[in-house]
Amino acid sequence: MNLPPFTGKSDLSVIKGLLTSNGNTDRDSIALDTSAQLTDKDIANFKRYGFSVVGRYLTGSVGTGASKRSKYLTSDELERITDAGLRVFPIYEDGGYEIEYFSRNRGYQDGITAAKKAAELGFPSKTTIYFAVDVDIQDGDIEGTVVPYMRGIIDALKLSPYEPGIYGTRNVCLHGEEVGMKYSFVADMSYGWSGNLGFRMPTNWAFDQFTEYPIGSTDIDQVAASGKDAGVNKFVPQLYGTISYREVAADVLKGLGKSVSVEFNKKLELVNIPSLKISVELVNSLSVADETPAITISNGKLDSISFASWLQTSGHIKGNGVDTLVNEANKVISSAGITEGNVAMEVSINNSGESELKFTCHILKAEGKQLDNELSVVITFTSRPTDLFNGTKIPNVDVPKLVTQSQTNTNAWAILTGILVVTAVSAFVGLSISTGGTAAGLLYLAQKLFSSGALAVE
Repeated sequence: MNLPPFTGKSDLSVIKGLLTSNGNTDRDSIALDTSAQLTDKDIANFKRYGFSVVGRYLTGSVGTGASKRSKYLTSDELERITDAGLRVFPIYEDGGYEIEYFSRNRGYQDGITAAKKAAELGFPSKTTIYFAVDVDIQDGDIEGTVVPYMRGIIDALKLSPYEPGIYGTRNVCLHGEEVGMKYSFVADMSYGWSGNLGFRMPTNWAFDQFTEYPIGSTDIDQVAASGKDAGVNKFVPQLYGTISYREVAADVLKGLGKSVSVEFNKKLELVNIPSLKISVELVNSLSVADETPAITISNGKLDSISFASWLQTSGHIKGNGVDTLVNEANKVISSAGITEGNVAMEVSINNSGESELKFTCHILKAEGKQLDNELSVVITFTSRPTDLFNGTKIPNVDVPKLVTQSQTNTNAWAILTGILVVTAVSAFVGLSISTGGTAAGLLYLAQKLFSSGALAVE
C-alpha cells in the first residue's frame, strides 16, 4: 500500500488499512486525478499541496443538462501542467457505469479511440492508458463482461504504441492482472463495493484512489502511487491512422466480385454448383471466432512457414503445390491491402454430412491503418460428392479420420482439400477470369493447377 516505513506499532494507518480498502484517508501521497480542465491556478494549488502526478481523462464530458462540462485533456492544458513540473497519466472513460457496457467489441473500440486521442495529444510510446470499470461488478459476472472487455482492449493496443491498464475494484484489477493488463489503478475509495471487500491489492498496482475533496474550487480524488508508473512530462503530437471497418468490408466484397451493400453476420453466396458451395460472411466482432489463429499476417505478408506446414500436414499437399499456394496467398493479402491480421483454419463435417473447410481472416490493419472496429471475414467451402474432372467422382469421406491420416483413402481427401484450398485462395483474390466469372474462374484455376502439375498431392 506504500505506507510509511515499518515502525513495529499497530498505528492508525495499519489498523484502518486492515479494515477498509481506502485505509487512512489522511495519509500523504503525490498523485491525484480529476475531471476538471485545469487552469494555472489549479496547477499551482496542486503543487502547493505536494502533488506531482495528475491523472486526466482523454475524452468525454461529465454532468447533464446545464451542469454538463467537458472533461477531456487539451494540448494547452498539458503544456501548463508540464511547464509547472508536474507529470500526467491518461484515463479513458466514456461510459462503463453499468454492466451492460462491457464486451469484447466495446473494449476493442475503446482501445482504438483512446490510442488515437493519446497520439494526437503526443503521449509517448509505452504510456499506459487506464480504462475505467466504474461499477461494482459482482465476482460471478466479471468473466463474462469485464474480462472480454479487457481482452478487446489488449488486442486493440497490440498494434498501437500504448500499454493497457485497468481502473476498477481490487477484484476487477486482479482479473486484469491475470489477462495481461500492464498496470492497475485501484478504486479503493469505494470501500463499500463488493469488489473491494476481502480482496488483496494486485501486485501490478500503479495508482490507488483513496479519498476525494476540493482543492480551491476544483474537485480531486487523492491517489497513492507505487512508483511503477511515473507519468509523462514530454509530449510530441503524432498522427494515428485509422480506417473504417465498413470501408474495408466493402473492399473485401468488391474483391470477391460482389458489389452489394455490406451486411454483417449474414452469409453471402459466392459459388453454388453441384460440386462446391462457397460462401462469405462478414463478422464485426472477433468474439465469435475463438479458435487459435494458425497463420499471422504481418507487414502485408503471411507467415509462409506456418502456412506451408499447414498445407503439408492438414491439407496433404506436397511438392511445388505448396510454394504455389503460399505465393498466391501472399498475392491475396497484397491485393486486398491487408497489412496486419491472422488466419485461422478449420476442417469439419456440417449438419448435412458435407465436408467443410473454413478460413477465418481477422483483419486488424488495412493499407497500414488500424481498423476502427473488429472485422472478420469467414469463407466457408462446402464440398459435395460429384463428378468434377474426367468423370472421377470424389466419394464421401470421414474428414476427422483422414486429417489424422488413419484412413487408407487419403488420396481422395487430398485432391478434395487441394481444390478447396486453391479455391479459397482464388476467392480471396477475387479472380475475374474471362472463362465465365467467379465460379468458372475458381474451378478453372483449380483444374489448371492440377493438370499442369503445379499441385502434387499424395
